[in-house]
Amino acid sequence: MWSRIELKEDSKSLFRLNYWPFVLVAFVHSFITVGSSGRSSYHSAQEILDRDWQYQRGYFNHHFYNDVSNFLLAVIGAVLAAAIGILTVSIILNIFVFFPLEVGCKRYMTIAREVKPEFQEMLFAFKNCYGNVVKIMFLRDLYIFLWSLLLVIPGIIKSYEYRMVPYLLAEYPDMDSSEAFRISREMMLGNKWEAFVLDLSFLGWDIASACTMGLVGVFYAGPYKMLTNAALYLTLKNTHPNFGYTQSDDRYYYQGGQY
Repeated sequence: MWSRIELKEDSKSLFRLNYWPFVLVAFVHSFITVGSSGRSSYHSAQEILDRDWQYQRGYFNHHFYNDVSNFLLAVIGAVLAAAIGILTVSIILNIFVFFPLEVGCKRYMTIAREVKPEFQEMLFAFKNCYGNVVKIMFLRDLYIFLWSLLLVIPGIIKSYEYRMVPYLLAEYPDMDSSEAFRISREMMLGNKWEAFVLDLSFLGWDIASACTMGLVGVFYAGPYKMLTNAALYLTLKNTHPNFGYTQSDDRYYYQGGQY
């Protein structure tokens, strides 16, 4: 059984060896994976106009009322069209740019335990089986979203089951989608709760990051957490009996210089 304390101590030691590159990679990763949510309030334009008409009825005629209504409807239509356009562009960027970058950032943190990687490793997925990586990462988020519709808890469980998918793609970008999800589930079998506790152990750092407007996260907590998660992947890969995947020609492994 793996120990979160050992993973974290080992990651802190590695972090100190190559501080600024890890900070940069973690910053890129946080930028492409951060989620934003907002709440919008909707009011009835018709009710507003009705009240205004009653108040101003001594000064305005019915034609002016119609003109204002048409203007507001046009504005609302333009805002909705702009929102849909922005959402569409965001989804396209997320699928075709941010997903491959996420895999590349995780690859950088993973292979850093054996070699000193170059920043170009973050672009790894763009150069190796790009279409396959995009497809599998899209399916990962789609499956988690669909499970979340059943209630929140199934979505959380699935997010832990598929936690290793980007790490697998970072090492084996040509892996079939069914294999990627199967192996991730088997690697996380019996480890989901421990991984959840590992995430909770960073709660203090997350609070400190929020209190410092993200500075702690950028310059310490983010890289520290990424290195620890990469260590978890390597530990499960090397020790879990159900990993079940071998590749005779590992032509994707980085051959750069040692520390």
